[in-house]
Amino acid sequence: MKDKILLLILTVLLFVSFGLGPPVRAADYKTITDMDDRRIEVPAIPKRIACMHGVSSDRIVMLGKGNCLVLTMKPSPWAHRLYPEIRNVETMQPPFTGNVEKLLRLKVDLVLYSPFPGEAEKYEAAGIRTACGFSARKRPRTINEFLDNFKRQVLFFGDLLGPDAKTRADKYCLYFDGKISRILAITSKVEKKDRPTVYYGGRGGDPLASQGKASFMYWITEVSGGIFLPQAFDNNFTEVNMEQVLSWDPDIVLVSGWGNAAESVRKNPNWESMRAVKDGKLYVIPNGVFMWDLASGESVLLAIYLAKIFHPDLFRDWDMAGEMKTFYSEVYGKTITNEDAERILKCLPPM
Repeated sequence: MKDKILLLILTVLLFVSFGLGPPVRAADYKTITDMDDRRIEVPAIPKRIACMHGVSSDRIVMLGKGNCLVLTMKPSPWAHRLYPEIRNVETMQPPFTGNVEKLLRLKVDLVLYSPFPGEAEKYEAAGIRTACGFSARKRPRTINEFLDNFKRQVLFFGDLLGPDAKTRADKYCLYFDGKISRILAITSKVEKKDRPTVYYGGRGGDPLASQGKASFMYWITEVSGGIFLPQAFDNNFTEVNMEQVLSWDPDIVLVSGWGNAAESVRKNPNWESMRAVKDGKLYVIPNGVFMWDLASGESVLLAIYLAKIFHPDLFRDWDMAGEMKTFYSEVYGKTITNEDAERILKCLPPM
């Protein structure tokens, strides 16, 4: 028995002397299914995470684990305001693909990635564990699939990040179900002829950069009672041309708050000639902790925001600022004021 204890002590000293840390045990890892439907082995509770996908960092922050982030795309001013623990996280510029040497230097224990060819393999070859937090290859084809898939992603991050995060993820999904069900109870009864036609663009500042059929914006528009015109293109992200948008002549134009596309739309004679722009039906989608139009945790707020734009008479009693204050408090555990809510809705940074 004494020999076994001595051997254990010598082993630990050997690892510590060479900076290797304690021997890895099976209990340090768990097996889960990621968003690319892979069964993967990940740290039981990841502590140093690099995100190659913005929605992944959004999920981590909203579930209270922002202190685990060591590398991500640049957070928004509101993310910095509400989650000060991420202010000093290292950031990267597009394309959002990881530098293996840098990840090793940062002692990353998990990389969240999008399934581009060869992306996971290069991390795994360096001994870094990976998980897919979002896969555009598996786009939902019905509203129910969309709602289930959206919640599945939140729950995946809850399982990934540990018990506290799982509790938050469960709470988020209850809130999401309640609000979306309330919206659908109204919009599901709106006939097609009474639904506005909607164009969405502006991703990265380009008014012609849109999302296509079965994308996030397609489904959130459907939920909120609109007809999403770029569904003519069956891609997650898609490029359209000016002639196509002019031929659609949409009732409503939505522009992403990511970039500064709204001014270029207002000053362009082609856009100015459209019915939506002439009628003042050009809207900039808000940015909060993350971009609302890119599957943010704030997507439930976007559904309310769009429903009020598409069908103002049906949703006049839904107080947008009040709902935002409730959401950030009950779901994110953060306090915002009426002024904060108005600034988020106008894509303005915190005061």
